[in-house]
Amino acid sequence: MKLSALASPLLAILLTTAPALYGGEHSPPNLQRRLVVSGEGFFPVARTLQDGRIAVVLRGGADHVGIKGRLDIVFSADEGRTWSKPVVVNDSPADDRNPAFGQAKDGTLVVAFWRAAKDTYKDYESNADSREQAVNTWVTRSGDGGKTWSVAAEIDVRDIGYGSPYGKMLTLPDGSMLMNVYGYDVRKPGEKVDTVDHAYVYRSTDDGKTWARHGTIAKGFNESGLLALPDGSILAAMRSAEDKANVSVTRSTDGGKTWAEPKEVSGRLAHPADLVLLSDGRVLMVTGFRPGPFGVRGVAGDASGNFDWNKRFVIADDSTNSDTGYPSSVVLKDGRVLTFYYAVGSKTHPEWGVHCAVAEYRPPAK
Repeated sequence: MKLSALASPLLAILLTTAPALYGGEHSPPNLQRRLVVSGEGFFPVARTLQDGRIAVVLRGGADHVGIKGRLDIVFSADEGRTWSKPVVVNDSPADDRNPAFGQAKDGTLVVAFWRAAKDTYKDYESNADSREQAVNTWVTRSGDGGKTWSVAAEIDVRDIGYGSPYGKMLTLPDGSMLMNVYGYDVRKPGEKVDTVDHAYVYRSTDDGKTWARHGTIAKGFNESGLLALPDGSILAAMRSAEDKANVSVTRSTDGGKTWAEPKEVSGRLAHPADLVLLSDGRVLMVTGFRPGPFGVRGVAGDASGNFDWNKRFVIADDSTNSDTGYPSSVVLKDGRVLTFYYAVGSKTHPEWGVHCAVAEYRPPAK
């Protein structure tokens, strides 16, 4: 599982970055970056809402790991140029983290998340992770556009040992919702735990109120970005649970119940991934990038989600260390892309501190 100080929010600060070149990697021309929020911003999940606003759920209150962690949401009504003050989505006495975010067909905003208590962290002060942690999975909803949120309800993940949500939820034409949850192998009560991560799809048929395991994406993977394609198939870009921690892609043609054999795409330590459909029909994949220079990379594939990692481009490369990334993108009406990501520091803007930033750009042409 990936355990990935609230300050006054600042209005967006515009930075135009010149094209960078690192090992053959370039930034798109005229790429711009802006500050979304400072003092928080871990694990952002972005989407364009039915009312046209852009919303980003992110984590504040603590560092990458911390008992005071909570989930907030910020909004932009001007295509990401300026941002509202954070609104609290959930803040319990435990560490609330690892959000998945969606909007139901009826307009309800839905956030699922993972929770851990301080006394269940092993080697907590060193920010280490442990398989002995007691974990649970929750969902909260907002029917008023994100102003207020319901009391969180638990999602039953006991048969997979633990269950951490990730990324964007999908809302399908029939109104059902899908999200990635990762955990251990499915087992019956009393069976020995297989502690290899598995990526799953969970499904809701009641606008995000309740969720149940729907399908297994693959063994050996965890954080998985999902994308519904125009032909009705679903694409998943999965983070490997192995040491190489790269991204593989797979596809489902039956609504997420079964999946094809994964195909490795990215290089080592490029993770996790998010997928969006570009206005020209191609699929864009963005990933965190931790080999250095630290930041975010993107690669535009074809309409079926086939990617050539050698054609990747730089979205951000000035993060101060490898605690950065978790990108999430939205596509604007005119084809521009906004990619959101977090970093604990920026070499270009040290005054940002821990922050969520957004990069605005047009992906390379076909």
